[in-house]
Amino acid sequence: MSGFDAIKIEQDDELGLATIALNRPDKRNALSAELIKALRAELKTLRHNDAVRSVFIKGNGPAFCAGADLEEIQALQHAVVADNQRNSHQLREFFVDLYSFPKPTCAVVHGAALAGGCGLATCCDFVIATRDATFGYPEVKIGFIPAIVMVLLTHQIGERAARDLCLSGRTIDAEEAHRLGLVSQVVVQADLDGAVHKLAKDVRKNAPQAMATVKRMFWRLHGMSMEDGLVWASDMNAMARSTDECKEGIAAFLEKRKPNWAE
Repeated sequence: MSGFDAIKIEQDDELGLATIALNRPDKRNALSAELIKALRAELKTLRHNDAVRSVFIKGNGPAFCAGADLEEIQALQHAVVADNQRNSHQLREFFVDLYSFPKPTCAVVHGAALAGGCGLATCCDFVIATRDATFGYPEVKIGFIPAIVMVLLTHQIGERAARDLCLSGRTIDAEEAHRLGLVSQVVVQADLDGAVHKLAKDVRKNAPQAMATVKRMFWRLHGMSMEDGLVWASDMNAMARSTDECKEGIAAFLEKRKPNWAE
């Protein structure tokens, strides 16, 4: 399967929504090198498409994403260290691309989201899951480790909960994932399209550059102390007041009209 076939793209201009569907249903949408390459290329394209305000990722077939392509990893076990590092670094770069993407992202999860598939969901700003969805990091059960995703997971849900999932390798249901903070919203299958539509519509109303700045701040704050973070945040607060978006937004609020980006 080519990279072009490994994903399918839909765009809703009214909502400003682009949907990326993982399209390896026979492999439970496992993250092959080809799939990762296609995803990174599409994210780069969507980053520069002003008509797209948010990006949602879903999986075709019975699973959202079952993790890394184990057949590909098995083949690389006989390769030189540099080849394994190159493959691993490409996965890391994809997760960073997604985690730091300047527009709101949402994973729409049904079925299994395991290992790298759970990591993919973790990298998104929102996760909407159906009640049948399952989440987990089972790598230790096959002698592997969730090395890259555990860094991002720890920031999302805290070290104690991350240790639980990564060391036990257990699979959890959507409700527990919601309690841990892995999932934003749990819905029945019949309500899934409505939940997706509402979220896309809600973020479409917000100022795009302001949201991009918020996302950039979350990314940078991870490496700062509390004191340094507050100093930098106060400077960002001051800077934001002079942006065109903020001027327009405050004027629109006081004049009781929609801001220009919401028209």
